[in-house]
Formats: sequence, structure tokens, C-alpha cells
Amino acid sequence: MQITASQLQSQHKALIDALKRGESVEITYHGEVLGVVHPKTTSLQVPSANKNVDAFFGMHSDNTTSVEQVEDEIRQLRKGRRARLDDI
Repeated sequence: MQITASQLQSQHKALIDALKRGESVEITYHGEVLGVVHPKTTSLQVPSANKNVDAFFGMHSDNTTSVEQVEDEIRQLRKGRRARLDDI
């Protein structure tokens, strides 16, 4: 399907209906294709993306540390360099 940029405002429902049918929609402006809107892909690819995120945020993913140890570690990270104001 092809739709012009000015038609997007008045015929946005046609764009949504085309995406629901699984069609890709080309958006044109003065006869030139600006971009293509594709329907959502299946969620089978999402777990591979989550694997990278889990590795990044999995500071204690092995579950060998208790919650109290994690909270102590975070408290140490947030404490800062100086313990007292008269150190300055």
C-alpha cells in the first residue's frame, strides 16, 4: 500500500488497517518515498535481545548473594568519596 504524507492525517485508519492485514505501507511526499512502515514481527526475536540486556543488568544473576549483601553493595556505591564533611 502507498499513502501520501498529507493523507496520513485524514486516513490514518487506512494505515492501521493495512498494518493489521500484514501489509507494508510506503509513505510518500511529493512522489518520493520517505519511508516504509512494516507490521510488527513475531515476538520470537525478542528473547535474543533480552539475553543481552540480562547479561548487562545481571550483576547478581547467579543468586549466590543475599538481598542484604546487594543492598550493602549499592549503599557503598552511593556513599561517595568522603565519609564526613570535615574531610574537606
